[in-house]
Amino acid sequence: MFKLAISGVLCFICAYLGIVGKNYYDKRCAYLKDFMNFTSSLRNGISYSQDRLPQIGRNFIASGNVKRGFYSNLSAYLEIADSGGGTREQIEKCFDSKYLSKADKVVIKDFFFELGKYDYDTQMSKLEFTCAQMKKTVEKAEKESKTTGNLLAKLGLILGIAIMIILA
Repeated sequence: MFKLAISGVLCFICAYLGIVGKNYYDKRCAYLKDFMNFTSSLRNGISYSQDRLPQIGRNFIASGNVKRGFYSNLSAYLEIADSGGGTREQIEKCFDSKYLSKADKVVIKDFFFELGKYDYDTQMSKLEFTCAQMKKTVEKAEKESKTTGNLLAKLGLILGIAIMIILA
């Protein structure tokens, strides 16, 4: 009876770890999609209505799920931008998410650090480049989420069942 209880707990733990792994990939994908949507919103706001960054950012935050990672990071960045800009370290701290890869962090941090430091044409070309780069990154993240994320969830459950069978 004790073995069965222990094997049940181990099965639950393995299944839970698989779900946590899948959740990691899903959150990374959601963060990158939110960033891509923000760059698109920023591009439209700058080129069509010629709004300023804080206004575009606040409108974007108001239209989305504030509890998600990118929205809270963007809000922290806007506070720094309102106070007259910030150092590279402050901006890096704003966009330090445990769900992003190192390459993702570099792209996002560099984008926000360079934002507003160039003339209109250069800024728009950098924005277009970042949008194109993020589109590829989001497609890759969605593929990883579907393959690796689902694999982790299934392997966790199968490993838990295998442990139950071995201990029973």
